[in-house]
Amino acid sequence: MLPQSPPIRMVDRLVERNSPHRCVVLKVFSADEPLLEGMDGIPFSLVLETLCQATAFLSPEEKPGEGRILRVDQAEMTGIVRPGDALRVTATLLEEGSPAMRAEVVGEVEGKRVARLLVLIAR
Repeated sequence: MLPQSPPIRMVDRLVERNSPHRCVVLKVFSADEPLLEGMDGIPFSLVLETLCQATAFLSPEEKPGEGRILRVDQAEMTGIVRPGDALRVTATLLEEGSPAMRAEVVGEVEGKRVARLLVLIAR
């Protein structure tokens, strides 16, 4: 489904899919991942990548993962993600157009929002 391979594939599991309107994925940041060696918190760039990768599941089922990120807006980190945390990411389609679609993506740890962004995706 995703073109990325470990260690850059940031989605461990698809939890729910209501294509193309909404999807939920899970990423568990294991303390023994090479990218996280010696870190207390997960860098925002990796959390952002996880949120962006979740949008691949908004693509139609016959064309999974085909969308390309065109732009990220209003990216914010509102909490800390630590090694061992399970990041639950919900991507929701806001607008659907011919050349692109816009989505809101929210990341939560234990039910608390830790990150949010708006993203424009090519179809």
